[in-house]
Amino acid sequence: MQDSILILPPPMNPSKVLSRWPELPSELLDVIARKLISYVDYVRLRAVCPSWRLNLPKKPSFTQLPLLLLPHYENNIVSETHCSLFNLSDEKTYRLELPEVIAKGKQCWGSPHGWLVVLDEEGPFLSLLNPLTRDQIQLPSLFFFPSTLQNDQVSNIVLPWDSIGYLRNSYVVKAALFAKPSVSTDFIVMVIMEDGPCSLVFFRSGDVAWTLIREAKLNVYKDVVCFQGKFFVVDSSGSVYICHLAASPNVVKVADPPENPFADVPEKMYLVESVNELLLVYRHHIHLDGRSYDSTYYFTVHKPDFSESRWSNVDNMGDQVLFLGTNCSFSLSARNCPTCRGNSIYYTDDYRFPVGSLGESQSRSDCIRGYDLGVFNLDYGGVDMLPSCPVSNLFNIKYLRPAPVWITLSP
Repeated sequence: MQDSILILPPPMNPSKVLSRWPELPSELLDVIARKLISYVDYVRLRAVCPSWRLNLPKKPSFTQLPLLLLPHYENNIVSETHCSLFNLSDEKTYRLELPEVIAKGKQCWGSPHGWLVVLDEEGPFLSLLNPLTRDQIQLPSLFFFPSTLQNDQVSNIVLPWDSIGYLRNSYVVKAALFAKPSVSTDFIVMVIMEDGPCSLVFFRSGDVAWTLIREAKLNVYKDVVCFQGKFFVVDSSGSVYICHLAASPNVVKVADPPENPFADVPEKMYLVESVNELLLVYRHHIHLDGRSYDSTYYFTVHKPDFSESRWSNVDNMGDQVLFLGTNCSFSLSARNCPTCRGNSIYYTDDYRFPVGSLGESQSRSDCIRGYDLGVFNLDYGGVDMLPSCPVSNLFNIKYLRPAPVWITLSP
């Protein structure tokens, strides 16, 4: 059990209490700050008085826990200006003004670096957005690859129509941010695309355009992760590739797919780093009459041994907690989050309706369903609802904007 600290101000006129807070010894202030586990509480602590804000760094020393970004409801109507943030550490929900991710045609992906990757389909433009400060970094349009797109030809693929029109028919499956823009001047955004002339593109800070990763044949990729300074992707078969981002970017297969213990093919696959190991996670949905329905029922976790070209199944991740969905997949220790269960997977919905199934007026971002979210525990192989998460009013909506996504907050 953690020791508790109780601070009782001396009896005095209430109007004079505020003037005494700056007199609190800095050593005691540091002890209080180290006891916190919620970034929201840390922001409140720094806001008590100018002296505390000066003595406490903007970034806390503890591991920041993810928050779940959700649509916000006011009088049973979805807000067009605000989102809800469900905080795992205190199981409370907060309101956050963030219209940048709610407008039609907008889609976002979370990251453990305090920034969102936001897609505006009209461009299509990608930007980086800090949900706390609302600072933005605009990235170039995804239409143009001046170093790789020449004479209507990408790699060995000749485009049947004009290049721009063909690219418009593709869509972004996932956008992943690696490194924190507010801290590092060297960050990379990786984008997985489908239904177009290319599968993988990336943008490195300082570049003027996106760079296409050349392939002998197009693969359908499902996820990307940065592991030990290298980028890995997994395709729809479960094969894993390493991405080389040097002068001539390319991909090389490093592992065939692991054996699937189920008869069905997993619809979703994720790559995630956990305790300095690379994991591949299969996500299985309920199937009936050949169709995939709304509920996730099982996950399997696999660990590669690249030197032996084999996979091993992982049944126990110890105190590790995986966060998967419409975000960069990442892991944390349950010791840093008393409300989280170890050996579990906290997941959000990233299932897409087929484009056009919701009507021609719907944008691609509207095709994300959004409400298949919960906790899968590897100990007993069962799915539970997120404790105290306000999702009950989400199930009457065909799609959610924004789709639930794991994010972190950082100044």
